[in-house]
Amino acid sequence: MAVDICLFLDTNSEEEIRRVWRLLRTRGISSPLMRSGGKPHLTLGIWDTLDTKSILPSIQDLAGELKAFPVTFSSLATFGDRGGTVFLGPAITPSLITVHNRLYTILRDISEHSEGLYRPDCWVPHCSLTLGTSASDLPAAYSICMETVSLPIRGWIREIGLITFDEKEARSFRSYSLSPP
Repeated sequence: MAVDICLFLDTNSEEEIRRVWRLLRTRGISSPLMRSGGKPHLTLGIWDTLDTKSILPSIQDLAGELKAFPVTFSSLATFGDRGGTVFLGPAITPSLITVHNRLYTILRDISEHSEGLYRPDCWVPHCSLTLGTSASDLPAAYSICMETVSLPIRGWIREIGLITFDEKEARSFRSYSLSPP
């Protein structure tokens, strides 16, 4: 099972994204995020193999160093038909870049770099609205999101944690609260 280290949102932002997930599902577009009760998040990195127990203390320490910070989702996009993903793109801020770089500094001695979209200097920060959508359903999913999402969505990054997932489900594994802003 793959491991995703990610940033979690405040309750209001999370509910706005869940609302989009529910609407997509009612219109016949489903994904592991919706089916499994996954939690909306911004992915910092994905690893096919990562010893979660060995990195949890480092993630907890990182959470203790970070303060909650604002995030603004200002775009809606896809990666083309790659991965069947429609996502919200956040405005890039120093806080986002700092936490991403800090994570990779911590993990450099523990693990290899994650997959391409998440590597240092190549990171495409995003919050997935769909995942694994077929190429034939992707245009409809994008259209539904265009009709539904009112940009910008402003919120807060409140936690850092891990999600485990496969093609069938995504599950929150553990998360740690960031310090108040």
